[in-house]
Amino acid sequence: MIVYHGTTGKRAEKIRQNGFQPKKPSRRVWFAESRRYAEGRGRTQARRSRDRCVVLTCDLNVDEFKRVLGRKRVVHRGGVIAINGAVPVSVVQTLSGIESWGESPEWLAHWISRILRLKRGRGISPSHEGIQRLSGWMTHRLQQQPRRGIKPTEILYNARRWLPEYLDDVEIDTKTLHASPRPERIKLEIDYDELAGDTREDQALDLLEASKPKQRIRGLQLLVKLEDPDLLDWCTMLLDDDSVDVRQVALRTITHRCEDADTELLEPFAASADLRIRGAATAALARHAGDASKRWFRVGLTDPSPSVRTEMITLLPLLDPTENRELFELALYDPNPQVQQCAVRATKGKGFRSLNW
Repeated sequence: MIVYHGTTGKRAEKIRQNGFQPKKPSRRVWFAESRRYAEGRGRTQARRSRDRCVVLTCDLNVDEFKRVLGRKRVVHRGGVIAINGAVPVSVVQTLSGIESWGESPEWLAHWISRILRLKRGRGISPSHEGIQRLSGWMTHRLQQQPRRGIKPTEILYNARRWLPEYLDDVEIDTKTLHASPRPERIKLEIDYDELAGDTREDQALDLLEASKPKQRIRGLQLLVKLEDPDLLDWCTMLLDDDSVDVRQVALRTITHRCEDADTELLEPFAASADLRIRGAATAALARHAGDASKRWFRVGLTDPSPSVRTEMITLLPLLDPTENRELFELALYDPNPQVQQCAVRATKGKGFRSLNW
């Protein structure tokens, strides 16, 4: 299936050399069926590291990874895929969006040598005439058609023409880019010391797959306690859960425990007929919508349902009362006495007089 991986320019350069390697603190490689979602995650990483965002388009055989790694190490849910293991660079289907990805003779020689499993000292030289021709062809192609990108299979097609002494007698699987006669379809180099983590994490992931909604909620709550670095992705997986309770907890976790969120993904939930989902989603949007946050605060504080308005009031302490006086007064003058009492508690010490003056 075609999936996307959002990352930074520096990390993309490492991926092109060594494939996708699970690193701490995540210890997983993440993909998304939605390019927009992957781009959002990439932008977050880029912002934190002051780098540029890169989205890799990949062709991933999820069933094959489950077969090789085991089903517990591969989670596919809600349009998000988490793989607890290495993923080869051969899954990348397009090289566009990464400057100089594969154009240099050094990288091309290294990449083809890795596919052929040539030992150090016996690999292809970057100065080989065929490598030089291949590098020139790629540079010209990317200059002429920068948006089209270059598939790995296209590179190998031309490599067969210009490196016959290396590739004439070799069969390469077009899906995995592994050279025969090696039987394995996917090369997975797993550092189990690197992947070994708190056993509570395994317990949490088992609970996420449990049949009872309460157990799935416990699994998510355990990930919160563990301060899992991929908490937003786990929550996203649960947004299509059959249980309203589970979806509500996932949305509230995004609101109160996640640093950012994909607001376009959340907006449909803010129009839900279910009050719990609508309230939790509107609160999440108010928390993470950036410049549009005030609009979502107003939407929530004027919702026809008292329960939705109460959900929004819990976030009022995040606002500056001087700059958002109108929103505070909307809550304090709410027609529902219980909602009004919640607003009084939330605005205590914020410079607002009680309504019982």
